[in-house]
Amino acid sequence: MNRRARPAALGFDLRSQLLPLAALALATLGGLLLWVSLRSGVEDDASTIPPGMRGVPVAALDLPAYTEIQLEHLLDPQTGQLAAVVLPEESILEATIVDPKALVGRVLARRKAAARVFREDDFLPVGTRPGLVAGIPKGKRALRIDAGKVSGIVGLQQGDRFDLVATDRAQANTSRAESVFGTTGGGTSGPGARARLIAENAAVVTALSERALPTPGRGEQIVQEMVIALGPDEVPLVTEALAVAQRIDCIPRSGLPSAEGDDPAAEAASAASTSRLRRAGEAPIIDLIEGDRRSLQRLPDALGSDRSPAVSAGPPDPRAVGNGG
Repeated sequence: MNRRARPAALGFDLRSQLLPLAALALATLGGLLLWVSLRSGVEDDASTIPPGMRGVPVAALDLPAYTEIQLEHLLDPQTGQLAAVVLPEESILEATIVDPKALVGRVLARRKAAARVFREDDFLPVGTRPGLVAGIPKGKRALRIDAGKVSGIVGLQQGDRFDLVATDRAQANTSRAESVFGTTGGGTSGPGARARLIAENAAVVTALSERALPTPGRGEQIVQEMVIALGPDEVPLVTEALAVAQRIDCIPRSGLPSAEGDDPAAEAASAASTSRLRRAGEAPIIDLIEGDRRSLQRLPDALGSDRSPAVSAGPPDPRAVGNGG
């Protein structure tokens, strides 16, 4: 009996050792066959591109502005393969990016729709941080505002340039008009309007969006907001105007390439001209109508300094707007 038991036990030991080896061999063979199949499939796909044509990577989904491109943004979610369009080589512009590796890590300057190719001007400079801060022009600061408080700003899109003018009305039964930044020097005998430029060449960072804000006793209130870029010294002026000004108007600037807002040299010349006018004590004059009275009134400068009283109606005295001569 013992002699017959030993071969049976030996056979059982051999089978227990061979089974894992066989499973490993089958798994390796299956992986090898799968790799060969995928490899041949890739080669077949590449061979289907006709001569003179080239595959160009595209966005696999809609991407908002200021997004940092990642690999998943370029892969077709259904196939897991690189999303691309096949175009004639002669139709591909020089600015079109054809290397997917050159896209990863770049930050979009504007929204990119799905299935659209990428161009160099779609991106912000290399090294830009993604998110809201990517859309703030150099030297500017961002401010989130309630768009309902600014007349004419609804409809502006990302990158549009504009000015802001705040208007306040003189209080009744007073001899001095109250601007949004304090008391001005020009006296009036009744209610009148005063306007002041509070932001120049501001920019839209993010277009109009809606947000629900909790309101005590009233549930949630839908607020239309916009993020705008301002000069550092303009942030407190606009913030104060939003709180106390009777009216704030948005004055859009031209979007033409030759417009002053797009020409740094013209911007510098305009700023220098404005600075010279302020140093010379020259301020704009408006035609102020108060009931049946009409007068010419100087606007206060951006520093809030007092100006001369109103000038009676009629042709303005050249000395009033000259260099003090």
